[in-house]
Amino acid sequence: MPYDKDEIRPELQALYDALDPKKLKELDHAIAQWRGQPTALLHVVHAAQEAFTWVPEGAMERIARGLDIPKAEVYGFVTFYDHFYTDGPARHAVRICQSISCYLRGSNDLIAAASKHLGVQPGARTKDERIRFECVSCLGQCDNAPSVSIDDIPQQGLSAAQLTAALDKLK
Repeated sequence: MPYDKDEIRPELQALYDALDPKKLKELDHAIAQWRGQPTALLHVVHAAQEAFTWVPEGAMERIARGLDIPKAEVYGFVTFYDHFYTDGPARHAVRICQSISCYLRGSNDLIAAASKHLGVQPGARTKDERIRFECVSCLGQCDNAPSVSIDDIPQQGLSAAQLTAALDKLK
């Protein structure tokens, strides 16, 4: 197995040791399941984020070794897509769509209200690091714009007041 302790440098082992062993086992299972498949990297990175709620450096190293690809390729993949996180865990994720449909139906008002209420700009986490707030290109809910996703649950047609009330429930 490519993850044996006697095969890796101590600094890499330290990255693995910093991760929850149960979650690392889930990641190893995903690597074994998808290894050799054309879409392996996508599925394994999703599994890592689901297990850890973000993609830590140790997980990226593990994925690279397990799929036999350069770590730079894994890092480039993870940082290219804004759905994957490399800056640590957050308990909640709030995403506001800023596609043309949502923009025309008031998403800018929602962004401003959420930013003011949370005290952070889009792309950041709250001071207590419990809520990640971001704007995205599309949530695929154009028919009920403006669209918001709170912990991956679609919230459609919210007013600014309804959004701030929903954000209060996250704290």
